[in-house]
Amino acid sequence: MNHNYKIGYYLVTDIQHIPPVVRLYPILGGIVFTKKKKIYDYLITKYKDLNIKAHLCENEREIQRLIVKNRIRIMIYPSYHVLFRGKAVEIFHGGLSDKNYVESVKVIVYDLVLFPGEKTKDKVARSGYLRYIPEWKIIGYPKFDPLLKMESVVKPIFKNNRKTILYAPTWISQNVNLKMIKFSQHGESSLELWGLEIIKALHKDYNLIIKYHSRIYRKPGDIYEQIDDLIRDLKAEDHVKIVIDDNILSSMQQSDLMISDISTACYEWFHFDLPVIFANPAPAFYRVSEDIGSNTYAWQAGDVINHQEDILAMVKKNIEKDSYKEIRNQIFKYTVFKPDGNATLRQTDAIREFYDRYKNIPYWWLLVTSYLFRRYRRTFSKLRNIFYRNFNKDKIGR
Repeated sequence: MNHNYKIGYYLVTDIQHIPPVVRLYPILGGIVFTKKKKIYDYLITKYKDLNIKAHLCENEREIQRLIVKNRIRIMIYPSYHVLFRGKAVEIFHGGLSDKNYVESVKVIVYDLVLFPGEKTKDKVARSGYLRYIPEWKIIGYPKFDPLLKMESVVKPIFKNNRKTILYAPTWISQNVNLKMIKFSQHGESSLELWGLEIIKALHKDYNLIIKYHSRIYRKPGDIYEQIDDLIRDLKAEDHVKIVIDDNILSSMQQSDLMISDISTACYEWFHFDLPVIFANPAPAFYRVSEDIGSNTYAWQAGDVINHQEDILAMVKKNIEKDSYKEIRNQIFKYTVFKPDGNATLRQTDAIREFYDRYKNIPYWWLLVTSYLFRRYRRTFSKLRNIFYRNFNKDKIGR
């Protein structure tokens, strides 16, 4: 670890933002900042061997003070948040998904953006934002590196001869777009519509891993409680397991087929070159699309569940014959740059080279110029958002 780098990381919403940071930390060092106790506790517990220096802070103002106190020159962000202190690097916690997330106008706030592949870069370019990013590079997907270098050891969830199905729904949105309400009350997640039906259809014949998204909003009687009750009522505990983790790859490593919806998990699964089925969160609305701007672009690579009777039939069919291998691999190659185990090195090399350009600039000058640049860019992005809302609503703002 190089302790000479004055680098910080900001983890904001949930534990799935941790893996991109722990790929960098052993090489670059630095300080991790978060306001979430759940993130802090998970980080220092699961990754205690890394001896990560982390601060649990009450608010952003405290983090900003610590950035200045520790003379942090570069802040690294795995999500679209920024603290207006130091240079800003966006590394994405996922970045592969078909969701409209990556096309956010917020991408122009960063000094350096590191894309996982051509598709993400093309989505940003088509939205008109790529030309406003001061610097960007395509580096690949560091999360795959431990798999490719055989660094990870997986503890098996099941010890039997059944095929294992992984169900990995995306998070249930709490703020569904008004125009979507008549089609889907839960955004792009299939969990509330299909979660119970998938368990009923598959628990007798298959092992089933249910890997929830780490962003969970629980309340009494919700779908999570209903699923717990159903597993118990069916006496299916031996063959249906629920997993909550910051990294889905260990669950993927021991599965034969995945069911998902509209999620980065779909593209992560493509790495394993096995069949995938898509559970349609709004059958009256969503259709397969060849448009990279659509949130169902990945659906070209598998069958789509639109009816209850589809579930078991499609699983049996795809276990027996993988009919989508060619298109799945084409999409994966377009989405992930060089899955060769060296994406982490490309990412750290890009950050080091960027850092070295600013390491000798007087710190106060770096702070002032970075602050002014960030404020200008943030104002610019907000103005563009206002323009899109009023004159060009097809554009992605947010």
